[in-house]
Amino acid sequence: MIGRLRSQGMELGKSFLDWTEDRTGAVTLMEHFLYEPVPKRGAWLYTLGSATLFLITLQFLTGILLLFYYVPTVDHAWNSVYYIMNGAYFGVLIRGIHYWSANFLLAVIGLHMARTFFSGSYKAPREMNWIVGVVLLLLVVGLAFTGYLLRWDQDGFWASVVGIKIGSWSPLIGPYIVQFLLGGDVVGPATLTRFFAIHVWLLPAAIAPFIGIHLFLLRKHGEFGNEFEYTDRISKMHERQREQNYSEFELEENEESYGVDSGGDNSGTARRERERE
Repeated sequence: MIGRLRSQGMELGKSFLDWTEDRTGAVTLMEHFLYEPVPKRGAWLYTLGSATLFLITLQFLTGILLLFYYVPTVDHAWNSVYYIMNGAYFGVLIRGIHYWSANFLLAVIGLHMARTFFSGSYKAPREMNWIVGVVLLLLVVGLAFTGYLLRWDQDGFWASVVGIKIGSWSPLIGPYIVQFLLGGDVVGPATLTRFFAIHVWLLPAAIAPFIGIHLFLLRKHGEFGNEFEYTDRISKMHERQREQNYSEFELEENEESYGVDSGGDNSGTARRERERE
């Protein structure tokens, strides 16, 4: 009974996938999107990009759920977060995932950039993908910075004050950055509203197309540049060269031993005389 149900379920799933592939080609596109050849050595390091994409997606999904209860005003922001943590169904789980995935996202995207740099994957023809990746890194840092104030507690308040003060020292554009972020002279209601708009609308809207461009360039040029792969190729090339040299040396030794030269002479005397001349 169980075996028959399992086989029927597998046939039904296969029929559905075949129907989807025939109508949309989505299965082929998904296979092309998910499967990427990577070097044999250090292959796990090449999963950091997929891990980054997964964490960003997790941030978007949990952030949307948190918006159902969060109120971006100085009077209700902290209370709404408190209600999410203590009153809303699965609120503590969703906010915990959002908080910890944000921390992991910064660590993973940093490791991903380091792997790309040290493996030489930023070199031609992948310069544009490196530039897009740097832009994505800055946007993710902006997400982390703007999200910190939304809790509207002492940690978030003073961390934002310090961050804005640091930004004020930027050459030429420092005062304009401070004016844009604060919306006034000090951190207040206008600051919270602007941080909320930047965190929820502006930065996600900027991140989404850059992710698409990054993935397109990745599929166009592929994943390459691993130093381990270069080392492996060089060692194989040297091994083939040694085998070729050994085969040539062994052939010459056999010719001298049996007295056969390249011109078809059955004695090696003529060949040795020609070599002396």
